[in-house]
Amino acid sequence: MGEQRSYGDYTYMAHMMFKTLGYDLFDSPRPRWQNLLLRSYFVLCVVSNFYEASMVTYRILQWESLAGSPSKTMRQGLHFFYMFSAQVKFVTFIIYRQRLRLLSNNLRKIYPHDDQKQEKYHVNRFYLSRTTRFVLCLYYFTMVLMALGPLIQSCIMYLIGFGKAEISYQRIFPTRLSFDSETPLGYVVAYVIDFTYSQLIVNVSLGTDLWMMCISSQISMHFAYLAKVLSSYCPRREKEGQDCYFLAGVVKRHQLILSYHQDVNNVFGLLLASNLFTTASLLCCMAYYTVVQGFNMEGISYMMLFVSVAAQFYMVSLHGQMLIDFSTKIAEAAYENRWYDGSLRYKKKILILMGRAQRPAEISARGIIIISLDTFKILMTITYRYFAVIRQTVEK
Repeated sequence: MGEQRSYGDYTYMAHMMFKTLGYDLFDSPRPRWQNLLLRSYFVLCVVSNFYEASMVTYRILQWESLAGSPSKTMRQGLHFFYMFSAQVKFVTFIIYRQRLRLLSNNLRKIYPHDDQKQEKYHVNRFYLSRTTRFVLCLYYFTMVLMALGPLIQSCIMYLIGFGKAEISYQRIFPTRLSFDSETPLGYVVAYVIDFTYSQLIVNVSLGTDLWMMCISSQISMHFAYLAKVLSSYCPRREKEGQDCYFLAGVVKRHQLILSYHQDVNNVFGLLLASNLFTTASLLCCMAYYTVVQGFNMEGISYMMLFVSVAAQFYMVSLHGQMLIDFSTKIAEAAYENRWYDGSLRYKKKILILMGRAQRPAEISARGIIIISLDTFKILMTITYRYFAVIRQTVEK
């Protein structure tokens, strides 16, 4: 079995995504100088983010700078959609951060803390799987590679020329800034802006999805445990009061978990709606750009990005599917319960619970679409069709 996971283990990766940006969701106690350092870096990231995001939007509005180059248009479009997705996630996170903190604290309170209870809840089963952690590491490694690649390439080209060749001043993003970035000082400033901006959009994009997966897996765990307790309970006609008291406790717990599920929809609904749209746009742009670039270093990096973004949305869809599956298991557990040995009053109450539990707890993107594996399947089908059309067009 191994060591049981604590609640802090569940939230660690999601929390660290924002903490490395200088923002601590839980305001952990630390020395004053560390708080000042974290806040200063967070301000730098936010300023870089809004400056470069405004420049991306401005350059796209200047259509003359993109006209005549489909490859450049798609690359700029790819940058814009990724930036737009991150901005929506960042603004949503800032708006709902207090509700997210409250939801996390509420789940922490009902989390089983001793080893015996943790074994009963099967807490390790609902922790991020090894495959999920591998995908997340691959995603972050790809982003780090794309962030540091241009700098490393510029330095290598300069060193190969033994200091005599001109520096190529390659940057992370192709966006032209409001100052000259092809001077040594300008390049350093531009790269700092690019790096902090890219760190914010990557960490926010990944961190918000991690928070959604963390919270939804916790709720799935409580649904599964409640189903286990209900299915194993044996009622008796002669102990009607005790049976009804037990059932009242199950219903109360079920309602509490459903209220937390509603909080998940309130916090992450807008985020998931934008995530669905921008992920589809990103995948289509990356598919086109990869076909145009062909088999070179940049084409390979964008193919890795394509796989990483698709895998990230798959993980989100998988956790949405888990929530649907485990929420409906309560209805199955009520049916498997030996209700026929209970009193008439017990039978009526468990019938009501069974009817309510048949409605799955879904993560809805603001009512637009349900986040599930079917959603992922539809998204990938649309992307593949777009990719097939673009490949035929390019070949002609």
